[in-house]
Amino acid sequence: MPQEQLTIKQTRTGYWSVRRGSTHIVGAMTRKGAEAEQELLSRLGSRTDTRAERPYLIRRRSARR
Repeated sequence: MPQEQLTIKQTRTGYWSVRRGSTHIVGAMTRKGAEAEQELLSRLGSRTDTRAERPYLIRRRSARR
C-alpha cells in the first residue's frame, strides 16, 4: 500500500512542519531545515522498502549464553 506524500507546511507560530497526511512527522525552525528533513525521510523510506523486499539484509543477533 503506497504511503501518502510528505508535505511541508508552516504553522501559525512560524514553525515548519513535515507531515504525512494529517500526521506531524518532524519539524524545523526554517523551511530549508524542514526540506532537508523531508529529503532525509524520503531517502530512508525508500531504503526501508528495499529491506522489506530483501529480508536477508537484516542483521540477526546471535544468541547470548
